[in-house]
Amino acid sequence: MDKNKEDKLKELEYDFVQDFIKLRKDNHLTQEAMANQSGVIRLTITRIENLITSPQINTLIKILEPVGYTVKIVPIDKKKKSKKD
Repeated sequence: MDKNKEDKLKELEYDFVQDFIKLRKDNHLTQEAMANQSGVIRLTITRIENLITSPQINTLIKILEPVGYTVKIVPIDKKKKSKKD
């Protein structure tokens, strides 16, 4: 993968994690509470938030469902536009 694509991928991953953290905090959840609600261990939440691991899709769905969210595929340009709104 060329450097530009790699940088773009890292930026998208960083943006996702920031949204993930914001979602948790907006729901007034600690990492422990989010883990308990979703049935994953707290270390999983910590590793996602610290960009140590990239979770599997089924893990993301399991974590997001209790707070009323799911995983959805959207065009990258649409995601960037919605961030500006």
